[in-house]
This record gives sequence, C-alpha cells and structure tokens, in this order.
Amino acid sequence: MAVAFSSQLTVTGAAHLAAIAVCIYSSFMILMSLLTAMAFALSASVNVGVAYILTSSLFAAFAIFADNRTSGIQLMFFAVVAQVIAVSYMAIALARLAKSWPLRSGYELIRTSLPAAETEVKTLFLYGAKQILVVSTVTFSQWLIQRKIVYGDGGASENAIYSVGNQIFNMMTFIPLIITPIIITRLAAAGDDVARRRHISLSSLKLFSGIAAMACVAVFVGLRIGIPFLPPRYAAAELTGLIASFAAAFQIMRSPFSLFFLAELKASREIVSATAGAVFMIVATATYAQLSPNQGTTIRLLGCALQGVLLAAMFFGETRRGQGTLES
Repeated sequence: MAVAFSSQLTVTGAAHLAAIAVCIYSSFMILMSLLTAMAFALSASVNVGVAYILTSSLFAAFAIFADNRTSGIQLMFFAVVAQVIAVSYMAIALARLAKSWPLRSGYELIRTSLPAAETEVKTLFLYGAKQILVVSTVTFSQWLIQRKIVYGDGGASENAIYSVGNQIFNMMTFIPLIITPIIITRLAAAGDDVARRRHISLSSLKLFSGIAAMACVAVFVGLRIGIPFLPPRYAAAELTGLIASFAAAFQIMRSPFSLFFLAELKASREIVSATAGAVFMIVATATYAQLSPNQGTTIRLLGCALQGVLLAAMFFGETRRGQGTLES
C-alpha cells in the first residue's frame, strides 16, 4: 500500500504510518462486522447500537480535544483506539451472553453446531468479500479525485479544503449507523414477508430523509458560524462543505434500501450500484486535467445520487415482483 500510494501519501504525511493505521483499522472493522453478525443472530442488537455509539462518541471526543497540531495519521490512530474499545466491548458482551446458554451433551453440540457453523462462515465470508469489493471501488474513485486536486495548481492546500467536505460527508453518513441495528432487527423479524419488509423500509425512509434534511441544515449553519474563525484560505470550504452534505444526504436516504438487501445478504445489488457510482466518478474525474475542491465534491455528489437511484430502482423492482407473487 505504501509503495502504491507513495506519490500521494508523501504530500500529506508518512506513507508507512498511514498504511499501518489503515490496515489495523480495517482489521478491527472486519472483526466488528463478524461480531455484529453474531449479535444479530443472538438477538443482541442493543449491544451493536452501544458499540457504534462508543465508536462515534470516543472518536469525536478525541478529535474535539486534540491539539491543533494533531495530524491526520494521529487522528487515524485515535479512530483505531475507539474501534479497539468498541470491539472489546462487543466481545465481552457476547462472551457473557454465551455463558448463559444451557449446556448440552458434547456430542449433540458438535453434531448440530458444526454444519450450521460451516454454512454461516461460508455465507459471511462471501458476503464480506463482496462488501470489500464495494468499498474498494468507491475508495479508489475518491483517491483519484484527491490525486487530481493535490497535483493541481492549489496543491495540498486545495486538498485541505476538499477534506473539510470529506469530513462533513463522513460525519453525516455515520449518524444513521446508530439506528440501523433497529431497522435490521425489524427486517430480519419480518422473515419472508416481502410486503412487511417493504413497508418497514419505506417507513424508515421517512426517518432517514428527516435525518438527512436536519443534518444538511446543521452543516449549513455550522459552516456559516465556523468558517470565519478558520484561516482565510478556508473561506471556499463553505460551498464545498454544503455540496458534501448533499452527497451525504443521498447516502443516508439510500440506507433503507441498502438495509433491505443486507437483511437478505444480497450484496450483488450493493455492488452494482456502488460500482456504477464509482465508475461514473472515475470517468468524470478522468475528463479533467486537474480538479478544484468544488468540482471534486460535485462529482462525488453525482456519483452518490446515481448509487441511490439505482439501489432504489432495484428495491422497487424486486419488492413489486414479490408482492405480485404473493397476490397470485
């Protein structure tokens, strides 16, 4: 990783430290995903919500009280610490839950558990591999956008403005993760009832849309208040941050459709929409010799909108077919 991205990383910080931070964080994210799947299977979704709250609140505390000279790599290690604490909490909570299970004879436990465990491991591995593919395509498109900005006339200072929008995007898209375990649990409880799962998803769409709208307003007000206190070169970040908030709004509003397919472990729909959005962003970026922060963020906005529209189209197409089958 350090070799492949050294041309970009040397502009913003130590390549090897950045690679180590990303690898460690990704490892704990994968472990957290497996623990989350176990928690859902054991009807312990409350623990998942607590873990997400721990992750977000701890990192927010680190970021708010960090020294002004704190680098992005140091903040990344703060994120790793928050993730370690959340993973530890999940592991301890599930271990305590396991102790309360009634014990059966060793032979019966092995005979009934191993085939089920093998099936679950294969399913989770295939789903996890597909999800990594989704994240990788989107991440590459973002790296390409930032590379065009960094090697433009403004250099790293322009990328700093883009990063303001990037952080706003990340913060907004993290907000719904606190309530997604509740939606997932309701979808899982609906079982094969397509009409009920469709109703749950559409009802949660109203909630997520409201969250997106309030977050966009909060970003607008926050930028109007906060930008004057930043160095003059960040004056242009107000529009960049606002565009990024609209991009994040599309990501938030597509969450109900994504959760609908997640409850069925249908990663192919997510792959199609994410790949289409990423390909659009890559092609659009390639048409420019260099990008400004606003141009890069607008490309991201259009890519996110395309992802949301495609995922919504697949959701309505599949649920209508399901309803037609049930009625017939």
